Formats: sequence, C-alpha cells, structure tokens
Amino acid sequence: MGKNQRQKNAEMIKKSTEKFYREARFEEMDSLFSGNYVYMHTYYETKRRAIENLDLFTAKNVLDVGCGQGHLLKLISESFEKLERIGADLNFEDLKRAKRRCSSKKCTFVLAEASCLPFIDESFDRVACTAVLEHVVDEKKVLREIWRVLNNGGVAVLDVPGKYHLQNKLSDFFVKKYDVFPFHREYSEKQVKFLIASTGFGLLSFNTARFVGSFFLPIIETVYTCNRRKIVWCKGIIAKLVCKIGDKLSSSCGKRKYLKLFGGSWFFKIKKAPQLSQPNPV
Repeated sequence: MGKNQRQKNAEMIKKSTEKFYREARFEEMDSLFSGNYVYMHTYYETKRRAIENLDLFTAKNVLDVGCGQGHLLKLISESFEKLERIGADLNFEDLKRAKRRCSSKKCTFVLAEASCLPFIDESFDRVACTAVLEHVVDEKKVLREIWRVLNNGGVAVLDVPGKYHLQNKLSDFFVKKYDVFPFHREYSEKQVKFLIASTGFGLLSFNTARFVGSFFLPIIETVYTCNRRKIVWCKGIIAKLVCKIGDKLSSSCGKRKYLKLFGGSWFFKIKKAPQLSQPNPV
C-alpha cells in the first residue's frame, strides 16, 4: 500500500470515528447502570483517583477533555465549588446532560474535538482526560493539545485501558466483534511511557485503576453486548463487601506485580515542566 493510500485511509478512519462520536446517542449513564453498585463503583474509581491526583487545592481552573456526561466535573463541584471548571466534548447530547448534571455558574461546557481545543495557550492549571485516548485516531495530537493549553508546571491526569489486563482482553473482543465503537485500542506500559515522553511531558506517577471491575465488568459487558438490554444488576451487601475488599487489595498489591492481570487501566499523572522542550508540531 502506497503512502498516499495510507494517508487517505487514515483520513477516512478519522472522519468516520469523529462522526460516530459526534452523532452517537449514548444512553444516560446513571439510568443505564441504576442499581448496579459494582459498575458504578468501578466507573467512579477512576474519577475519584483523578481528583486526588489533580491537586485541585492549588489550582484556579481545570479542564476535562472528553467530559462526556459530566460525572467528573460533578464530583469536583461537590468539593471545589469556587474552582472554574470547563468540560469539552464532541457529543452535543452528552454535553446537554453534563450541563444539567453540573449547572453551577463556575462550570462551562464547550463543543470541541480533543485534538483541536478552542483555548489559547497556557489556559489551564489542571487537565483531566479519562477514557478518551483509546477512542481517538491520533492520541499524540490530543496530548500535544493538552500540553499546549496547560500552564507551565501544570498537571494532567489520564487513564487508558491496559493491553494485558484480563478485563480488557474480553471487553476488546466484544467491542470489535459487535462493532460497539469504531475505534478502540489498548496500551502496554512501554507504549504509554513512550507516548508521554514523545509529547513533551514529564511522568509524575504511573499506576492502575479499576481493580475491582477487572473481575466483574467482563461478565456485565458480555451480558449487555449479547442481549442488548439493561446490564445485569450487582448490588447489595455482598457487592459492597467485594468492592471494599477489592479496594484494599488494589492499594496493597504494589505498583507492578499484579497489575498486568488484575488491573483495568493504566492511570498516569504527567506534568508540563518549563525545562522540557515543546513537542514537535503535527
């Protein structure tokens, strides 16, 4: 395949992917998983981890890239009411839901692509980007945009699905088999670190998230994908106990030994340091 043809194919993928996420009619998350304690606990684990690592006590503003239905900004609003919060997403319907969920005057939502953010250079102290990079065609371009809008010394927190995690092995099979998303990828630890370094960031921390979900989400997602109906419930005292034990295991397993099997996603914190050179232009 020639270079011109590869470029044409890449452009077609980019357009079809953006079109999908722009026009998709995603279900309301809270109603879709109502009563499913395990899923919601797992879903919010990454959001809670992001807030802990963003160090918002010293920030004036925060940007959520690919904010979806506004769950992260809603959680931030509960503890940081005076903080300026901005969410950017490609899907207009999800932005309307996010606006209803987080209606504070300090919370603004913008229709925008993650690879072309409508903000001037060095606009934000903090940036969050959770469960986004795996769905975009050019993740380097997204990271360069995050680098551009971050202030010098600013911090960004992101997560991506791990290539060797058991949960993602099964999830990815159904994603591709049933064409759930038009574009999806997983990352090895080496790939994540190379991606961070090649886009001009300094790595502050690297760990895992969604530990509990690695045991339950494959079953939940399989039932949903195969039957196209409400996800099976997993609630009650047993579910809460399992999540509590899982959280303890997740924090005590260390940073590397068990992550490739029992984690759900790589979770990393990066910094735009003044001494680092600007990433190469696209």
